Amino acid sequence: MIVSIIFLILFFIVAGLLILFVYSVLIPAIQTGNQFDFQNYLFADDELKHIACKKTELIEKPFRAVVLCHPDKTFESRRMEYNGIMDCTIFDRLYQTEYDCIYQCLGFGSCQKVCPQQAITIINGTAVVQEGCIGCGRCVDVCPKNIIKLVSVDSQDQIIFCCAENGDTSCSSYQKNEKMIVQKRKIFKFWYLCCKIFHINKHNG
Repeated sequence: MIVSIIFLILFFIVAGLLILFVYSVLIPAIQTGNQFDFQNYLFADDELKHIACKKTELIEKPFRAVVLCHPDKTFESRRMEYNGIMDCTIFDRLYQTEYDCIYQCLGFGSCQKVCPQQAITIINGTAVVQEGCIGCGRCVDVCPKNIIKLVSVDSQDQIIFCCAENGDTSCSSYQKNEKMIVQKRKIFKFWYLCCKIFHINKHNG
């Protein structure tokens, strides 16, 4: 009998504490969770403005980017095999080139990473601008080889040519002029739509 009373008292104590926790801690935390800015307790306002995501408006310009290096290029020999950080600027400052052409696209995708339209893909170690380019020029600014330029959008096809000034290269596409139609991007529409919805909700949230 005494044991039953003790268990009954302990049950009411535990139940009371649980109800107190739910109504005084858990529910208020859920209700204010979306308004709670944890970063404000870690960073000052002056620090937050430097790391805040800046929304930039993308304006389509009457230009399109062109990479002056042919994606079908091949070389007879290779100077070195690089396995370091995949960054065009870092590699260019240290080694300049893997082959015997200092003008070739390095293919590490620095321009691909800054493209807001995801209109650049890497083919055979060469950046290729595909459909969707709005001529913002970010890829032009980030290329250490200066082999990306903006051309008028009026032309449906673009002439791809090499930047090399002499024949001291074994590149198979040296000074090869060829009209190259802008490639269309292969997009899985379902996943693209899902990512787009998630991206919109993330910024609106």
